[in-house]
Amino acid sequence: MSHKMSAETVAAAVTAATTALADSGPNENTQVAASTNSAEEALAKLLTQAAIPLENRLATSRGLLGWMLYFIASVILFVTRIFFWTLSLATITIPTLIFKILSFSLTLTLNFSSL
Repeated sequence: MSHKMSAETVAAAVTAATTALADSGPNENTQVAASTNSAEEALAKLLTQAAIPLENRLATSRGLLGWMLYFIASVILFVTRIFFWTLSLATITIPTLIFKILSFSLTLTLNFSSL
């Protein structure tokens, strides 16, 4: 049994539930029926949009200003990453390597027991 349900199946279930709710009481209130219909329509619209992949929704909703801001943000992020990489290389990696090379000792230690 699959746990995934299509948007149409869920929308049909919501329609059936709201119809049963509207028909269940002897004192039908038209305001409640109208609000359930609007809620049903909103849920059906939301489920239909949820069935569309996020990449397609973003690609269709992004205008010229959105693309310009996306490009500017990407450039800022790229420059920031290069800056921090260079900074960490110059202040952490290279000094660490220099320290390891210069602190390497080739001296031989002799104890009394090793003689």
